[in-house]
Amino acid sequence: MIVDTRHLFLKLLRTFDVDTVCDVGSMDGSDALRCRRVLPAAEIIALEPNPRNFELMAADPRLRGHHIRTLPLAASDSDSEAQFFVVDVDYSASANPAARGMSSLHRRSDGTRLAEVVAVRTTRLDTLLANGGTARRIALWIDTEGMAFETVSGAAGVLAATRLLHIEVETEPCIGATQRLLPDVERLLVDAGFALLATNQPRTSMQLDALFVRADLLSTNAAEIGWHIRRGRLERRVRRVVLPLLPTRLRRFLSRHANAVRT
Repeated sequence: MIVDTRHLFLKLLRTFDVDTVCDVGSMDGSDALRCRRVLPAAEIIALEPNPRNFELMAADPRLRGHHIRTLPLAASDSDSEAQFFVVDVDYSASANPAARGMSSLHRRSDGTRLAEVVAVRTTRLDTLLANGGTARRIALWIDTEGMAFETVSGAAGVLAATRLLHIEVETEPCIGATQRLLPDVERLLVDAGFALLATNQPRTSMQLDALFVRADLLSTNAAEIGWHIRRGRLERRVRRVVLPLLPTRLRRFLSRHANAVRT
């Protein structure tokens, strides 16, 4: 099923009564802020290993004001230290966020120019989220530039307490030559009791977002999940049909308002 997985993830945070969200590979904290809007009382943790991005996050008053805990860590399958390959792009706050998020624990295989290679601390998510154990109700937002498999492997100890995961995955090794791909991540999560609910692109796409949900929760919450999916599809259809018919000034206003709501 192809849907707006970000929108559906945010809707399901309340459906599944999540109390802890970990934004892994946060880049600028924008997804953590979206989660905060949905869950005012939850613990929200944002991990960002790129020191240039993290510096901007640490200075962002919105993250402090919304009590989002920011940590300069890379999620992986070990508590250790590793090389982090910082790509050479514009890291100003107003720069293209897609480019600012391209750095990785992998040396990129696409020829992207590097600014520097730095040592970063890596953490297993089950180490980071150990306090609270199975009493937690966890959601994971994972965008780790080719490290999805290692990130999920490092969460093995808290997967039983995890309700849903939104993960950027690849179907080809377009980031690192040795990276693990969508089938590897899916096998890992299916074995842990999850089901793939939706993606934002066809599975043949080189890179896509995948939304995994605990299989038992899919059956017990089928009606509500279906309602969120139908409503999201209807809203997208309305936007596609109605927005082009509106005056340019009104279209821009509605677009700015929608972006403000999402962040």
